[in-house]
Amino acid sequence: MRRLFALVLLLAGPVQADSYADYAAQCRAQIGEIPAFSCADGVTIPVTVNNRKPAGYFRDMTCDRPALLPNGADSDGQCVPGSRIVNLGDSSRQISVMCRQKFIRPADSMDFDEIDVIAHNPDTGATCWFQASAISGQSIDGTTVPSPTDPASSVFFNEPEAVVDDGCGTCHDNDPFMYSPFVGQVWGHVPTNPFGPYFQVNAPGLGFDDWPTTQMQPRDSTCTGCHRIGVHETCGQLADWATGRTIAPGADPLAASYPLSHSMPPYHGQSERSWKVINSGAVDTIAACCLDPTQAMCNATPILRYLE
Repeated sequence: MRRLFALVLLLAGPVQADSYADYAAQCRAQIGEIPAFSCADGVTIPVTVNNRKPAGYFRDMTCDRPALLPNGADSDGQCVPGSRIVNLGDSSRQISVMCRQKFIRPADSMDFDEIDVIAHNPDTGATCWFQASAISGQSIDGTTVPSPTDPASSVFFNEPEAVVDDGCGTCHDNDPFMYSPFVGQVWGHVPTNPFGPYFQVNAPGLGFDDWPTTQMQPRDSTCTGCHRIGVHETCGQLADWATGRTIAPGADPLAASYPLSHSMPPYHGQSERSWKVINSGAVDTIAACCLDPTQAMCNATPILRYLE
């Protein structure tokens, strides 16, 4: 039995290592080397109550712009301060990092619960995802984070199979970089390419290319004038939260009332009556298309991709 167990370990180890190395190699080839970085260089995403920093934070509190992220039932909720955005992009690549807090810590803490990296080639649409997740009851030191495209970084980042299972791309179904009122507070530090090509880099057998890649572009829509509508998460609760049809978890009274209850389009500056006149028809069409994307009016097509 010991020999069999040792043989299983011997076989399993290299498969995992090769899986990460193969994926990293594909990402280097299609997007380029991602540099090492520090979460300390990121901009902190504010968490406010009544448009002000509260005197203190506590578990399951409400706030003006909740995270809208799956922090987990054992987390401190949707209004945890201290998450940071790091922009590693340059003239040819778009690379965004979220150093994510799920538990309340001191403001200057470099301990995080998750570190997520999205790397995108805006010319071809090639997109890679890297994720480091803390073990339950522990944290990740974000002071010095190794390059995700270095094969040796498999000791820091999750295996690609785990990233696939986490389903990042099912939420980011219309674009690599998704707007939310939470991240929108520091949107100037996030790269955007809302109508550019977009596809998932995939090493053999990983399953990244199983993430949804269909967009809807109903004609004459005030919504699709700014971005695509994906058929999965964008089509679901994100659309409802962004248009006031349902109230997001973690929302305080300010977030549950107009205008913060209607985050799309961002910074619209319209009265509630004007918003409804301008946008309600488009929202109704999107809701109908989400129920049946095959309708001709939905104009459902694969998201454009370019291959070298």
